[in-house]
Amino acid sequence: MENIYNLTPTQQNCYSGEFLEVMINFIKSIVEDSMKKVIQNKMYENVVVNQLLTTEQLCKRWGICRTTLHTWEKNGIISPVQTGGRKKMYSIQDVREVEGNGYIKNISLVCSD
Repeated sequence: MENIYNLTPTQQNCYSGEFLEVMINFIKSIVEDSMKKVIQNKMYENVVVNQLLTTEQLCKRWGICRTTLHTWEKNGIISPVQTGGRKKMYSIQDVREVEGNGYIKNISLVCSD
């Protein structure tokens, strides 16, 4: 590319206009991609936030046995969600909160459930 300072004023305007157009298109593409990611993440959150885990799924996720989970329930660390049935379910929001509070670390318990 030629040095813009060695060009006539008309040529300089042409180059600077092209440059601005390229930059505007580049910025638009970045904003568009970012907006798509935000929308996708929001859609994902709306689906996942309402998700419920069974006792089996939660124990597997945390690598714990049912006895440990029951103890944590009694101690108020996590509570099952009322679903109208007898099966215990756990909100993914509650699960993530417990995980964020540091209760779930390197758990290596062996239980006979």
